[in-house]
Amino acid sequence: MKRIIFILCVLFSIGSFSQENEFNVGVNGGITIGNIENVSSVAFGLDANYLFDVFENIKFGPSLNLLYFITEEFNGIKPDAFIYLPIGGAIRLNSFGENFYVGADVGYAIGISPNGDNGGVFIKPMLGYHVSDKIELNIFYSGVKKRKPTYSYLGLGLVFNVFGGSNSNIY
Repeated sequence: MKRIIFILCVLFSIGSFSQENEFNVGVNGGITIGNIENVSSVAFGLDANYLFDVFENIKFGPSLNLLYFITEEFNGIKPDAFIYLPIGGAIRLNSFGENFYVGADVGYAIGISPNGDNGGVFIKPMLGYHVSDKIELNIFYSGVKKRKPTYSYLGLGLVFNVFGGSNSNIY
């Protein structure tokens, strides 16, 4: 827990040197892949990012996500849903033209499932498109890496820029 608090403090202190901030929230959903396909076929998520201009075309800041893997019956048993709360950092690079960007959210996913599931390392690489100055679409891979199994899904996300992030000055 001390590490998480330290990381969040560092991320927020980086933002004190930036000129323009951006806060966005998003919803997403997708199909599960890999080890979890036997017990879950669909996953949903929520995202919140507070991004700061670090360099030209680069934004960085703290990220908070919620992942929800809907479970299905397997061998006559239906386990509780797998729920994770990833806490970490987000980076966005505007390198493919004015409206396209690449990015990633990386951190640690805390297991908050009713079944007492442990957490793991969280990674979410993405490719996004600015539809307007307030709306973005992205495709991504989202995964929680544990010793065994890896909980992951491929998805489509819709992001709303609450403040900052105008298309005329995206990055």
